[in-house]
This record gives sequence, C-alpha cells and structure tokens, in this order.
Amino acid sequence: MKRMNDKNIALFFSSTGWFLLLSTRLTVSTLLVNIEESFGIDHALAGIALTGMWLSYGIMQFPSGVWSDIRGRKTTIFFSLLTFGLAFLFLGLTTNFFLFFVFIIILGIGTGFFMTASISMLSDLFREDRGRAFGIQASSGSLTGIVPIVIPILAASFHWRSIFVGLALITIVIAFLFRRLASESTVLPPEVSFRDRFLDGVSVLKQRTTQLFFLINLILVFSWIGTTSFFPTYMIESKGLSHLQAGICFSLLSLGGIVIKPAVGILSDRHNKRGIMTILLFLTSAGLIALVIVESFPALCAAAMFISLGTSVFLVANSYLMHFWQVRGRGGKLGFYRSFTILIGSPISAIIGYLATKYGFDISFLILGVLLMAASIIMFISVLACSDPAGKSVCSERETTEQF
Repeated sequence: MKRMNDKNIALFFSSTGWFLLLSTRLTVSTLLVNIEESFGIDHALAGIALTGMWLSYGIMQFPSGVWSDIRGRKTTIFFSLLTFGLAFLFLGLTTNFFLFFVFIIILGIGTGFFMTASISMLSDLFREDRGRAFGIQASSGSLTGIVPIVIPILAASFHWRSIFVGLALITIVIAFLFRRLASESTVLPPEVSFRDRFLDGVSVLKQRTTQLFFLINLILVFSWIGTTSFFPTYMIESKGLSHLQAGICFSLLSLGGIVIKPAVGILSDRHNKRGIMTILLFLTSAGLIALVIVESFPALCAAAMFISLGTSVFLVANSYLMHFWQVRGRGGKLGFYRSFTILIGSPISAIIGYLATKYGFDISFLILGVLLMAASIIMFISVLACSDPAGKSVCSERETTEQF
C-alpha cells in the first residue's frame, strides 16, 4: 500500500510541477507584448531573451539527470521548483531589461532541472503502465491552455508584474509541500564518477534508434519553441485577432492535449510507438501549415488544435526510450539526450524574432510546418523498415534490467 501511495504522490507533484513550469513560460509568451512595452524592446530583443531562457533550460537537462541519479530524484525536483519559483518572483519585481534577462536565464536553469528528474521518478515507480503515467503528466501540462485565456483577463485588472509574483508564490509553496510529502524513488549508488556518467550519457547517441529519435525530437523542438514563443503576437499582428481571441487560440495549443495525451500514453503501452508518432507528426505539420493559410478565427482555432498534437509525440518518444535504455544511469542518459536537442533548438526564438522583424511571421511558421512534414515522412520510413512482411514490428523495444 505504501508503494502505491508513493506512486500517487510522485504522479501528483510531477504533474503539478509540469503545470506550473509550463504556466510560467506561457505567461511570459502571453504577456510578451506588455513586457516589450514596459522595457521598450522589439521582437528581436525579446527573442534573444527567450533564447537565453531555452538555452539555460537545455543546458541543465544533462546535469539534472546525472544529479537525480547520484543525489536523488526528490532533491533535484525540490531544487527545480524552488529555483524557478524564486526566479519568476524576481522577474516580476525587476524594473529594467538587463535584470529581466538575467532572471529569465535563471528561470531556464530552474525549469531545466525538473522534467528529466520527474520523468526518471515516474519511470522508477511505473513500469508496466509507464506510458499512462507519462500521459497523465503531459495532460496536466495541457491544462495550461487556460493560461492564455485567464492571463489577458487578469492583465486587464493587474499589472503583469503582479501576475508573475502570484504564480511565483504558488510554485514556492508547492516546492515545500513536495519536500515534505514525497519519497525518494531510486537507490543511490555508493560511488559515482561524473566523467563515467557523462560518457554513459554520450554513448546513447551511438545507438541508431536514439539517433533517429534525436532527429525527430530536434525538429519537433524547433517547431514547438518557434511556434509557442511568438504565437499570440503572430495572431495579433498578422492575423488581426484581439488579445482575447489570440489568448483563446493560444490556449488550444495546450487544451487540445487534455483528452488525447492520456489516450496516446495508453496506446503507446500497447501498440507500435513509431506508427503512433508518424500519425501525430503528420497531423501536427498539417495544422501548422494551415495556420499560415487560413485567416478566420474559427479556422485558426482548428489549426491550433491540430498543432497541439505535437506535444504528444514527446511523451511517446520518452516512453520508447525509457524502455529502450538500461536502468543504470537512466536519468543521465535522458538528461544528455534532452540537453542536446534543446540546446540545438534553443536559438529558434531569436531566429523567428529576426525573421518576423524583417519578413513577417508567415514565412517562419511555414518553414516550421514543412520541417514537421519531413519528420513525419522520416518516421513513416522507419515504420516500414521495422516491419516484417506480416506487418509486425521487428525493432526491439525491450527494457534492460541492469541495476547500479
């Protein structure tokens, strides 16, 4: 009974933490126009700040994975929640862009410590139904779809700084509740060499399966970061939507996954993960290309719903890789993998900001859609390569059981 209780507590805080982490990032994007006005900056400079956040977020993925392996998942997650809560607090209190830039990088560091450790904790506790657990956690992130609707309403009555401070205080409270209630999920090794763990993490890129998933994840990271960084601004400036309409449309990028993500997680436990990823990538790319073409508010909302399917690809890929990799050093492996993809993908905010300033948003979003379509084709080819004449998968997805 205690073990089951530990699983529920871990799932609750992993889901709540992911909700808060995404809420802070969506709040920044939703209020970006207000923030730019407060500091007197343009899209290009705002894009650089967002790139700094994503860069620090990406860098921290690998250290957080190794740290969670050698010092514990619980300690790592508590540090993450406390750090990004405090960073968001100071973001709301700062009055000049330089300090804002510094604290948004610290926000990236704090948030960067969360996901690898939380995925590793859920992987420790949920084995047979790991995809379901990942689906529930990912679905909690989809609840942040209410943020772009609620935040503009709050911004009408409160300054954006007050909104930042309120979210920060909630996060800090959750951090200390997690520290009090959660239990450690992994057995800590008696002796650990950081160098060995680094080499162990690097070694995953020698695997052909990981190389394929790395390429797909990289394209998806480019598309998701690029889309979410300027989505409300794109809807307002290029599509002529009001702030509230843009917020509703933006919210559908997250809300669209509330129902689909748990279902996708359950399906990924039982069916071909590559095939599921192929379908999701194709639908996401179709939505992103449609976003550029259509103009009416209902059509833009429908396109946003299709784009929201992209985040489900991440949970299927994580479930696949956590089965594929051995248990020993799992957090470090995932951390290195996530660091590498996010670090390479992080400059996209600055690129989109530059292209939008010079050429407008349409060309940038169209390029992202075409890249996603190419990813769906690559994944479809891998499905064919992994199928025997009877249509059954011949690619191994078995989990090894090597321990510390």
